[in-house]
Amino acid sequence: MSQGALKLDLHVHTIYSDGRESPEVMLRTAKAIGLDGIAITDHDTFQGSTKVVGVIPGIEVTTQYGHVVVLCERPTMLPNTLPDLLDKVKDENCFSFPSHPFDNLRAGIGGMVYQFRFDGIEVYNSKAPKWANDRALRAAEELKLPGLANSDSHVKSALGSAFNLIHANSLNPEEVLEALRKGRLTSVGKGMGIKAKLEIVQWYIERKVARHPSRALR
Repeated sequence: MSQGALKLDLHVHTIYSDGRESPEVMLRTAKAIGLDGIAITDHDTFQGSTKVVGVIPGIEVTTQYGHVVVLCERPTMLPNTLPDLLDKVKDENCFSFPSHPFDNLRAGIGGMVYQFRFDGIEVYNSKAPKWANDRALRAAEELKLPGLANSDSHVKSALGSAFNLIHANSLNPEEVLEALRKGRLTSVGKGMGIKAKLEIVQWYIERKVARHPSRALR
């Protein structure tokens, strides 16, 4: 706990999409640095969030317009077309927010934040440029939606670079999502340290070599 609030990072990736570490390592690291918990939000799969107890089930859905994070009480089947996705989110009592919405290099949905009704907006993504985060913050203010800050960690050293102080009684997903819907949170963007930035570059190179080993030998 942090002054009556849970300190949660709600956008984290693992080996079940394009992250470097297992769900167990990411959760253990998060707790070690002072976070109360995380949401595992691998690309287009809930699988990572089913492999460890004590995380918020999540998924980063690749829609026709870009990436949208969905947090749920439990893993569920979700469509990837945006209007159908948001209908399903409502039916399943989930919580949706466009991730890094104005970062065009990382599949942000851009102006679509104004065309569809989300539950919140990621206003600080530790990997997005400042101008993109600033635009996301303005959009959240204009739309009167909760603004979230997340690390978007793909490596463990990026954890803690952003998080949310959420006023919920426990890590029960139902309680956390209800607090989010009611806007009972404060977003905190700290920024990444040099260690995390170097590890991200190293992981990018490792993944590129793994995909194209013959090119790496030229």
